[in-house]
Amino acid sequence: MTWGQLRLQLQIFGPGISADLLDEYLNSRYTQALEATDWQGLHYPATVQTIAAYQSANDTVNPNSCTFTVGSASVVGASYLWTAAGANGKKIYRPGDTAIYTATWVSATALTLDRPYEGVGTDAPGTIYAASAYVLMQNVYALPADVRSVDSMLDPVSGLPLQKMTKDELDAAAGVRTLVGNPGAYALDGDSNEQAGPVLHEVEFYPPPLYARGIPFHYLHAAVGFDGANTSGSPLPFLSDVVLLYGCRADIAAHLENWQGVAFFEGKFQEELKRLMLLEHAQRRKKPVMRMAGRFTRHCMERTGRGLETNWQGGTPGGPD
Repeated sequence: MTWGQLRLQLQIFGPGISADLLDEYLNSRYTQALEATDWQGLHYPATVQTIAAYQSANDTVNPNSCTFTVGSASVVGASYLWTAAGANGKKIYRPGDTAIYTATWVSATALTLDRPYEGVGTDAPGTIYAASAYVLMQNVYALPADVRSVDSMLDPVSGLPLQKMTKDELDAAAGVRTLVGNPGAYALDGDSNEQAGPVLHEVEFYPPPLYARGIPFHYLHAAVGFDGANTSGSPLPFLSDVVLLYGCRADIAAHLENWQGVAFFEGKFQEELKRLMLLEHAQRRKKPVMRMAGRFTRHCMERTGRGLETNWQGGTPGGPD
């Protein structure tokens, strides 16, 4: 059933009860069911697509050098041309710097830094680094809007897990991110109320990605409940309609002070929820299909091939002698 159909069923069961209160019951029971166990249906796979870092020494797309001026937020490029898509919002630094900056695209030959350029920290204002090499990179990436938490992220080359860190742990361990390479660790950043719309998680990789690669990860899905307007939406399919209806009918009975009804429907809710959880656990314990390794069965295919070539040495068609 859709959320709208579930609410209609409850309106028929409890006429006169406000729609807002019924929506509250639906969301409360939905949350209770989702938190009853670690449902496999809440774990999704996805991929973060990283962007290759631009290193001006071997870059043939962006300017192959640019000019930084200590105390100025303006950066001027030479030779090739910057594009808004390639430069806007990226991190930029000059090799040897102890700080990174965020670039804003101004024109094909001009960028603006998020703060005045500091040089190496001991340069006098106005010091110019002309025709300087530089790096443009991205170390922070947005995750899908339905991510509640990340279970794991994998190195796309080795397939091994990346090290999970908190933002504070990454700051303490990595310091300034002025070195690009193959990410070995990640930290999550950003959060919002899952029930209020996009969760807006971001992930930071360290070292910042040198290559454009898809980093696979698994995450816990943030299930969005019924907000009263998404009537065509539905609860997640691994939860039955009746478990929500039983739970909400118990809430309606409590609202009407029908204590006998509360006991009956609450019992039905718990019974159905237990059935769903047992089904979930049974599926996890399901034994995999056993197959013999190829080294034990390879000779069968070889023997069959030889038989076909010799027509089974005069035997009957379809099998060996």
